[in-house]
Amino acid sequence: MVETSGTPSASQGTPTTRRLVIDQLYFGVEARAFHAGAERMLKRISAHAPERARINVRTLGEDFRLDGAASWALLRALVAGKLLHPEGAGSYVATARFREYALASVVMPLSRARAKALIEEVSAIAARVNADWNRNPYVIKLVAVSGSYMSRRPRLPELSLWVVLRRRLPQRRRRSTAEKDTAMRRIVAEVCAPSSFIRLRLVRDKEEVQRPFSVVYQTNEGVIEPSLPAWEKLRDWGVSISRRLAAR
Repeated sequence: MVETSGTPSASQGTPTTRRLVIDQLYFGVEARAFHAGAERMLKRISAHAPERARINVRTLGEDFRLDGAASWALLRALVAGKLLHPEGAGSYVATARFREYALASVVMPLSRARAKALIEEVSAIAARVNADWNRNPYVIKLVAVSGSYMSRRPRLPELSLWVVLRRRLPQRRRRSTAEKDTAMRRIVAEVCAPSSFIRLRLVRDKEEVQRPFSVVYQTNEGVIEPSLPAWEKLRDWGVSISRRLAAR
């Protein structure tokens, strides 16, 4: 599944600020140290003309305050992660993805108590969507939580939610693929709105949910399967929402 940051979209999204979580490693470097190094590099290369804004293992080590071996390890990780692109002769250029990290916000991890409150809020949203969104052709059949929430960790880097959608009955008319796409987008945005820590994935059924998991919401309303064209367009949505609201 493709993970993107920003507003949910099958192909592209509205750019938003990426989030780095304190106590997590990014490309082998602790969040705050990585962010500081990325900021220094961005400032340095932005101060020069494009032909002089090249990056090599020496400048990388200087920007990130690393020794030779650690610089090589980070360089390889950044290239593999598509933050740097090789230009030949040991020279590299920063990609747009690198800028996302350099401009990211660094935040504290999610507390377990807050995660539980978010799950309750999402469950209430699912019930409201099913009860009130009569013009939306989909209902939320199931919401499950997996990932770090299933551990005993007191602080979590994210809240990994999985949603199964089904068609709402009765269907009075056939809808176009674009209409179904928009309907799914609306539901995804609504579920993810409470916090930027929510990472949402749409799946066909419970069997596709990452294990171990726990079902936190389920409805038994009469439903039918979604039409194949609309689902195929959206089935690989791995939506990492970065909408920052005060209610985190």
